[in-house]
Amino acid sequence: MKLPGLWEVLVRSLRSIALSAVATAVTALSLATPNVAHAATSGWSTCPSTYFCVWNDWNGEGRMCKWQDDAINWDDCSWADNQYPKSVYNHGTSGKGVTIYYYTGWFSPIGGCVERGETVNLAGNYYIGSHRWDC
Repeated sequence: MKLPGLWEVLVRSLRSIALSAVATAVTALSLATPNVAHAATSGWSTCPSTYFCVWNDWNGEGRMCKWQDDAINWDDCSWADNQYPKSVYNHGTSGKGVTIYYYTGWFSPIGGCVERGETVNLAGNYYIGSHRWDC
């Protein structure tokens, strides 16, 4: 029985190392590639133009509610009665800012005016009852 020559062993070893390196690189690239569909549909960019939007997580993430007009109450926001809003975005185009209120009926304003184009991360430890495009 003839043993493989040194050259054959070296070629086989290099081929094996090269294949392992390629497999590792392909795996690493597939893990590092961002989820483009998710990135395009998350965060502040999900708020349509002309709307005031609010999310139940910071940085425009999580579940969103949106309004184009004043809201005397937030009853139409499915999660706002049992989760604190954590971020808001005035993506309006009228030039007006939005005042947010603790209670329905525009009672007891919270903080200052959310100016047009402004994104705000809230404290996340209180409910919001209403908002108005009035500042």
